[in-house]
Amino acid sequence: MMKYLKWLLKFSITVALLGWVFSRIDLESVSHAIDKADKLLLVLAFVPYLASRITAAVRLTTILQAHAVGLSHYGGLHLHWISMFYGMFLPGGLGGDAYKLLRLKQHFPAQGTMLLTRILLWDRIVGFVMLGLLAGIIGMTRFYDNMLIATIPALALPAAGILWWSAKKWLPRIIPVVGRVLLLSFGTQVFQIICTGFLLYSMGETSHWADYALLFLLSSIATVFPLSIGGIGVRELVYLRGSALLGVSEPIAVTVSVLFDIIVTATAITGAALVIGERSDALPGVRSAERDGEVVLK
Repeated sequence: MMKYLKWLLKFSITVALLGWVFSRIDLESVSHAIDKADKLLLVLAFVPYLASRITAAVRLTTILQAHAVGLSHYGGLHLHWISMFYGMFLPGGLGGDAYKLLRLKQHFPAQGTMLLTRILLWDRIVGFVMLGLLAGIIGMTRFYDNMLIATIPALALPAAGILWWSAKKWLPRIIPVVGRVLLLSFGTQVFQIICTGFLLYSMGETSHWADYALLFLLSSIATVFPLSIGGIGVRELVYLRGSALLGVSEPIAVTVSVLFDIIVTATAITGAALVIGERSDALPGVRSAERDGEVVLK
């Protein structure tokens, strides 16, 4: 019962945020922008987003493999795609990360729940840190004369030191692959920024791209906190408030956030096909045996 109440609360927050956002913009302008958008570019926007999902999946399997968790990149992609579906649509406790932990525990019990939990947590932390880093870099170029923004470089070094120290303490095997992990995390965010670029260009918006990229990164940081279903509503709120501060078009900003949420939701729905055919005792790409130095995959 509690998990359904939590989902109902998220649903209520999502509806309330969307209602508040759309009550403060010209809906006719949003509708017109979507109607006049270049449909080919809207379709092409799916390509970099799908690429971002692949790099995110490879990032996790890279960390897993560094800790002797024998899951191939193909298996990690399968796991990631189903977790997107669960994280978006299922009520309550079985969200995306919970599903990943459940399946990894099932197939790799020797690694222990604590280690697997730390790996999933660090996968999230690395993604969050990259979001903050990119947002900080763009923010410094946009508000170079703001003293508060100017303190970001001073905070970056000690923050990196703390992150490195904690990684060596709690997840030391990530250190040899940390460069690859950070590069994959960078690629994930860049692909999603490119996705929003396609959305902007489809509506004829060819200026202020740095401002829109900053809005996207800040909205992504905000959606890390599970306040609404799939971050819907929260993203629109950040775009609306941020567009006023940055001096860009509010209707276009909100339209981009809505279209991006549509892409995220449509992609998550495809995970249902994998859920339907999924067996509880099998996970693709799991190392089941090793013979003569050759890995045999289930």
